[in-house]
Amino acid sequence: MARRSTGTAIVLGLGLGLFLSGRAPEPTSFVGAAAAVSGGRHTQMRALTRKVEDTEQVKGLDSPLQVYMLALVDAAAKKGESVPVTKDIMKVRKFYEMILDDKLEGTQKYLDLINGQASVDMTDVDRAAEISKMMGMESTVLPGFFRFLAKKRRFNGLSMIANYYMEELYKAQNIVPARVISAQILTDEQRESIKTKLKKITGADDIKLVSSVNADLLGGFKIEYNFLDADNMRGPQEALDYSLKTVLQKAAVGQGVLLDELQDAVDTGR
Repeated sequence: MARRSTGTAIVLGLGLGLFLSGRAPEPTSFVGAAAAVSGGRHTQMRALTRKVEDTEQVKGLDSPLQVYMLALVDAAAKKGESVPVTKDIMKVRKFYEMILDDKLEGTQKYLDLINGQASVDMTDVDRAAEISKMMGMESTVLPGFFRFLAKKRRFNGLSMIANYYMEELYKAQNIVPARVISAQILTDEQRESIKTKLKKITGADDIKLVSSVNADLLGGFKIEYNFLDADNMRGPQEALDYSLKTVLQKAAVGQGVLLDELQDAVDTGR
């Protein structure tokens, strides 16, 4: 067991050395998948907002999503509640995720409330207020925004607006989420080295790095980034693979050339 642990640590170091030296493999891209998911999302949005108002069209913005997101950002800034509103948006996303994953007790009750089927006597404004109460908002802005959406008959688009809000927040702050999967736990120094290199690769001001361990990699690590859902880190569109498992697979095909390159990069520090 100790021998394997030591060997894994050595290969992790080799992979990190290759990554930091700049001799990186070509990122694995999943652009086709992104287009398919994006297309599906826009189809859903058109179904939810098929009655686009004249005021939305006059603004000349990309979609109603952008109109309502900007209205929320503006209201939060005026009230000095940008941070509480962002926290509340995270609660909204979590709430919808738990419903979709059936992790809430009485999920059907919440679904009926969201879809307007809880009671024939309940108006859109009433159900918006009820859902706001369930979520326990920290800000005063978001409950008012719920009422605003309900009056505009756009409350069914709340989850999509929340998703768009978080996507734009990451873009505005130039934060790139990344996931590193390693054969063993990374040290703080290794994490910082990876973040520094990813900043150069992506041009980000900061990296939100989440790490996990997968012994099946045998050694080294893999990095995933450019997520379709940046906040929840779902749907990575690019990846860098420095795992021993992949190196060995490629070496078998390339007659050991990649293993030689890996060793040379570490030996020379280039």
